[in-house]
Amino acid sequence: MTIHFFNALAGAGKTRALALHADRLAQRGQKVFFIQPSKLLINKTIEDELRKLDRRYPVKAIHGDTNLETNSVVADLVAHFQQPGPGGEILFATHAAFMRLPYIENKGDWHLIVDEVPQVDEFEELNLSETHHLITPFLTLVPDGARYGRLLKREDAR
Repeated sequence: MTIHFFNALAGAGKTRALALHADRLAQRGQKVFFIQPSKLLINKTIEDELRKLDRRYPVKAIHGDTNLETNSVVADLVAHFQQPGPGGEILFATHAAFMRLPYIENKGDWHLIVDEVPQVDEFEELNLSETHHLITPFLTLVPDGARYGRLLKREDAR
């Protein structure tokens, strides 16, 4: 899978440039997987950027608001990758659906275009002053230099 990355300031026309690049690839018979953060942005990109072009290839969006064959966005994406049509095409999905894909069949045949940087981590804050009693009985602090110590498992900890 070829991954395309385009970094520019907000409002610089990244989505338009990526859509035009996807169009050029699809016109040459290439398969393009275009992921974007939201269903709204997918629909807007298809309507504003691709509908006005002279296309000879299919454009398909698979997300929660499209007619799903299975009732599952991920299952429909997997099925599409298993049985893609001939020639060039552009397939749209959300970042969330992309992150849930277990695999992409024949990924070497596809170009991945990522519009916007996806969120790849989750933040969870734990307040140690409220929960330290769960771990401190099993730890000991050993001096290690002028400023810091090393936190080690206590010998008698189970």
